[in-house]
Amino acid sequence: MRLVIALAAAVLATAACGTSTSSGTPSPTAPTSSTVTTTPSAAGPVYVFNLFGDEQGKPDQRPGNLVVSEFSSLKDVNWQSWGPDTAVGSGKLSGSWCLPECLDKPYDATVTLSAIKQAEGQSYFSKYDIQVDLPVAQQEGADLSGTLATP
Repeated sequence: MRLVIALAAAVLATAACGTSTSSGTPSPTAPTSSTVTTTPSAAGPVYVFNLFGDEQGKPDQRPGNLVVSEFSSLKDVNWQSWGPDTAVGSGKLSGSWCLPECLDKPYDATVTLSAIKQAEGQSYFSKYDIQVDLPVAQQEGADLSGTLATP
């Protein structure tokens, strides 16, 4: 009886880990690192902690204006998608790194929010990445990716 239980456990362990050929290489049905998701999706609504117009910040969804860092913000953001794992929006980028040129003429940019983090019982995006076509003089100082504030 113990032998049957041990064999059953071995079969289940092998099935859970995938299979391999006699040479030890993974079979086509074995999971690979590209098929395993290590970052869980957020359950429930996802927020961004937005400091625009409020130094204390607030949970926000699909904000029209967003502070992404102490150096960069986006205005007139139109969100193409929002959650559960990423959010993508287009808006007008400006920041302390591009003044005074971008004050009156902010740059067209696309922002992607990602990396869900739990805080105070809610899910928040914790990373940002901005795609923008900048003049060479602005590229070095631009704050185009980083960590978002969270509560």
